[in-house]
Amino acid sequence: MKRIWLAALALLPALAALASSTGPQPGTTGVPKGGGFAAEPVCTSCHTGFPLNSDGRGKLTLSGVPERYVAGQRYTLTVELRHPDEERRRWGFQLTAVSASKWTGAGQFVITDTPNTELIHGTVAGRAYVSHSYYGTGVGEAGGRQWSFDWIAPAASTGRIAFFAAGNASNLDGSKEGDRIYSPSPNPIAVTSPAKSGKRKKTP
Repeated sequence: MKRIWLAALALLPALAALASSTGPQPGTTGVPKGGGFAAEPVCTSCHTGFPLNSDGRGKLTLSGVPERYVAGQRYTLTVELRHPDEERRRWGFQLTAVSASKWTGAGQFVITDTPNTELIHGTVAGRAYVSHSYYGTGVGEAGGRQWSFDWIAPAASTGRIAFFAAGNASNLDGSKEGDRIYSPSPNPIAVTSPAKSGKRKKTP
């Protein structure tokens, strides 16, 4: 029994590294405190060595979010993380969408690029997360990487929706040291509001 226990302990570092490369734990997008829920951390809680947004060269963006969403409409979103340093050779991200008033999960994510992205269901506030998969980290690629997926908008009664995200520009050294994490947290990376109904009021 003792030998089995020691063997299990020896595997822990490898399992921790695998968990990060295959996809971060849910709840690392930097959603601030609200709605009775605690604030989420960002990837710096695990990836140490540099503070959040440690230089002005890394850039995390989200495109495809409509200015006004239509309930049930499906939108293709793209997350892109760029960094010019040659030593940045592996990439990751996590993103979620929440109601800006209740801070609960908003809408539905659909994975359209299975090899490179994955869907993770969180345990807090009904939030769902899209993140890189093991194959989606672009091992050895320089300059950056992008990931695409779909988002189905919720009912208009959900109100204003905020997207939060964090990205990891890794140095590919096999550890969690020396990686650079980027996120606009505690601010959202994008916001959208429900479309106006367009119905005219009846005149008396």
